[in-house]
Amino acid sequence: MKRLETILSMIPAGSRLADVGCDHAYVPIAAVGSGLSVFAYASDVREGPLERARGNVEAAGLSDRIVLSLADGLHGAEAYRPDAVVIAGMGGELIARIIDEAPFLRTPAVTLILQPMTSPYELRSYLFTHGFGAVRERLACEDRRIYQLLSCRYTGISPIYTEAELEVGKDHEDTELRRKLYKKYIEKYDKIIEGITASGKDAGPQRRVRGELIEKYENNGSVRKS
Repeated sequence: MKRLETILSMIPAGSRLADVGCDHAYVPIAAVGSGLSVFAYASDVREGPLERARGNVEAAGLSDRIVLSLADGLHGAEAYRPDAVVIAGMGGELIARIIDEAPFLRTPAVTLILQPMTSPYELRSYLFTHGFGAVRERLACEDRRIYQLLSCRYTGISPIYTEAELEVGKDHEDTELRRKLYKKYIEKYDKIIEGITASGKDAGPQRRVRGELIEKYENNGSVRKS
């Protein structure tokens, strides 16, 4: 399944959507146009992408149900009462900053749908140390690249993830992509360990993460119970 389809599959039906970094507004157009969402607020920090989004929204005949805004992150979004927020195609640390600057997200009534391009470890670490839980993990494949997606909401209770699971997630619904993702991260940790060892430092923590990734790879997603 591709990224857009996977994101749409994670948006709650009947939602009021906010899409941060909307680019061409493909997500809000698809969500509102299909009836999945009743309304969408779409923002971008750049004027060029926002103008392209405006043209696409007008062409789809959805200008009355999709509001476009030139804004940084979720600044200004709260007034539109979103209960589903998509932040996709950015680095994990930037996504974490956007969430941190939007205190109105700290309620179980709002579902976050997140797709980090980089730093998934840092994003999950932020979420799980700030009370976001009820996690649903998905994977998508597009142009031979595997993307990690997760939805969550504020619960005040942090889920338990291992160091390896902070990198790659757990309990993915897309089983056929799991082993490919684990293989990619095993190779990543091979290089990390090689670099640390070459510098004469201890790579013990990284070896433990790699070991868990290998075990997940061999068991197609789950660490064996002893």
